[in-house]
Amino acid sequence: MEGRAPRRILVTGATGFIGQATVPALRARFPEAVIGGLARSERSAAALAAQHLTPVRGDLGDPSATLAAGVRGFAPDTIVHLAAEIASSRDGAAIQRTNVEGTRRLAEIAHELDGLPCFVYASTVVTGDAGGRVLTEEGPFPLETDYGRAKHEGERILAESRVPTVVVRPSHVYGPGGWFAHIVTDLRRGLFRVPGSGDNWWDVVHVDDVAAALTLALTAPAGAAFHVVDDEPVRMNDFFQEVARHCGKRGVGHAPLFLARLLRGKGAVAAAIRSARSSNARLKSELGWTPRYPDYRTGLAATFAALGGAD
Repeated sequence: MEGRAPRRILVTGATGFIGQATVPALRARFPEAVIGGLARSERSAAALAAQHLTPVRGDLGDPSATLAAGVRGFAPDTIVHLAAEIASSRDGAAIQRTNVEGTRRLAEIAHELDGLPCFVYASTVVTGDAGGRVLTEEGPFPLETDYGRAKHEGERILAESRVPTVVVRPSHVYGPGGWFAHIVTDLRRGLFRVPGSGDNWWDVVHVDDVAAALTLALTAPAGAAFHVVDDEPVRMNDFFQEVARHCGKRGVGHAPLFLARLLRGKGAVAAAIRSARSSNARLKSELGWTPRYPDYRTGLAATFAALGGAD
């Protein structure tokens, strides 16, 4: 990890929300590296090739030998594991299959690779209500959601596999894409409401700052863990009222929790209403990370500039 630039980087989830920001950051930092992306199908392989990535055939949810053959054939010296079933998924079995068993499968393959000095694992700090504590890397973590439990089970699997791993734990990641783009679309159509009162604390971070942290993690020592959040926690309601303003709305209303759970799913609502703040001090002091968007206001302004502003 430390002292040697990677030559062959395999990124799982390369075409996902965080992956699409991370691949350019990796290219900028390591211009000589060959970057591969995990491809589950011919269609995804074509999408990767269009982004000048080397397609690596394999599916984290497939117990066949295809994944192992694809990874070994690419022969990475670095793996950046971003692929996951997201927190808003209503399919608990899919979360288990991809986020736990898929990570176990990839860890077993990585353990058998020759010369793999670096495995960067994207976990999460969005696991449950912190009870007023500021969350640091040492924990403990309130594991109250299927997604949070699965991500931290992935951490345990990697630690037991003895694969040299650096864990990166982003909080609520927003930016021009992914879940956030869907929320913006719904809000503009009048279909989104803040779940509950919205008085809970959110620790948020722009996707570009997550990409920068993941890239820096390739230089960190094995066993390290880092929380990725911006400098200013925000009440969930204040965050979405600012989103509404950028959408040209006077504000956004609220939905009772029972209705929010019916419309968005229990997992998504549990992640949204959890109240927690996290520290980014270690990421700053040990890796020199500085957020380009230190608070949600500057980050949302940049996001809406990228999305094209209000309707």
